[in-house]
Amino acid sequence: MAFSPKVHATFSISSGCLCFGSLHNIWHGSSMPVQGFPSVRPQRSGTVNVHHIEYNISAQNGTWNAFHLVDIQTKEVTAWFLALASVDPEKELDKILTVSGSPYEYDSGSTMNNDETAANGVFVINRYDWTYYDKRSWDEIGEGVEEGESDFLANSNSLGVVDLAEAKEKVLQWQTQRPSQREWSDHGVWLHIPHGEYMFGRFGFDAERTAARSFLFFSASTDFTRTSLAGLSHTLRKEETPEERFERRLREGFDFSGLQTIHSMCRRQDEPPIPMLAPLPSPPAELLGPYLQSQHLLRPQDIDALRVYRPRPQQQIQSATAAGLISHHAQPIGEFIEPWREPLFDLVNEMVMSFLEHAVLPCLDSQIVSVVAEKLFPHYTHTGRPKHLDVFCYRFFTQPHADPIANFDATYVGGQIRNFLTSRSKDNSLEVSSDCIAGICRAVAFMLTETLELANSCSRDSHRTKIMPYDVCIAVFNDSELRELMQFSKVFWEGRASLH
Repeated sequence: MAFSPKVHATFSISSGCLCFGSLHNIWHGSSMPVQGFPSVRPQRSGTVNVHHIEYNISAQNGTWNAFHLVDIQTKEVTAWFLALASVDPEKELDKILTVSGSPYEYDSGSTMNNDETAANGVFVINRYDWTYYDKRSWDEIGEGVEEGESDFLANSNSLGVVDLAEAKEKVLQWQTQRPSQREWSDHGVWLHIPHGEYMFGRFGFDAERTAARSFLFFSASTDFTRTSLAGLSHTLRKEETPEERFERRLREGFDFSGLQTIHSMCRRQDEPPIPMLAPLPSPPAELLGPYLQSQHLLRPQDIDALRVYRPRPQQQIQSATAAGLISHHAQPIGEFIEPWREPLFDLVNEMVMSFLEHAVLPCLDSQIVSVVAEKLFPHYTHTGRPKHLDVFCYRFFTQPHADPIANFDATYVGGQIRNFLTSRSKDNSLEVSSDCIAGICRAVAFMLTETLELANSCSRDSHRTKIMPYDVCIAVFNDSELRELMQFSKVFWEGRASLH
């Protein structure tokens, strides 16, 4: 037996434009010039990104179908889909969800309007872009009658879509009706998601991007791996285990570098400092590297030794950097994996080399171990909780042989560090004492064991058993003390283009 999507109702557009949103949004949109495909881009408003939109949009004339999107288990309506009658709803939904689906689901494309969403003819509307977050026409129109105790958020989890020609007339009618009872007409529909929270919209445009031909409305509660078009039995997105998702991403060439993520977390140049936001990226002029890969200091086997290292129980150090307390023994240790092993080794070496050139080299005007250690790690006397990273780096710098790391060739790495520092010094004339080299090597090793343990935790948080460059980037970025030491690596911020 063949199944097909079940049309809930139909309406028509004749003006070439529709208005949308809460009642006051629609009222505002009805008074604005007709908008073609919007070219808006996100802007910061407080601590969130928003799109400034006008609540009307050019739309294809003709009959539109309205579809329920229902939870396959509860059969409750969790989203709505509107589309021109000639549009295949399954194909259109698949396209929209691929380009810009739910921000709460994996691999759902962009959460903001950008060049990619525009190229695919998808216009993105997020929770802060409409309803009471935009107060234009609010004083004039308000929210209308409330639903009552059965759904206090009904005016915030429902919206209207209406032909421009009848927009104001429908607003005045809907004002007097409860959200769940707002009447549909031949030219306007009211979409209600019972007990939904936060509203999201996605308009799909024709190939020329001249007019909208579809509209998806969903909430934060909509799970597209559990949601189907009414009349169909299969869900709109396939549910995957974390292992299946990871393997698929590897096959598809997913970017595990972490670069896009850390840049999305940074404060922009034009934004004021906000305590809960990360700082600006390091100025490009101050970044160091990329260095020749043939000059890397740590070999794969050295980095692997640092990955598996944990202090012996009798010598456990409850070290805690800004990211939180690390117990050193709770989690299984993840592995490195192709094809991301080499990029990870490259990233680790680049961070270390930039740290040596930026921070260590200027401190070597003295060859007294304690003096160099104090310059490098000035917070070494910190007594609070959690203890500062400097406390432990200073300890290992001044006591480099106290806790050796199995299979980590400190002699080889120390020699590489000596050669690198000499090569970066004026006239290649720097001479560094063996004690200082041993201290630098052990402090660097400690910094990397902390980094890789945090990266291991990051991979576990992502339900992975493999450590990727993404995890290393996030570990350093989210830890202010590690970031302070390693933030001058160009590869950390920009990746490597070439230079072997």
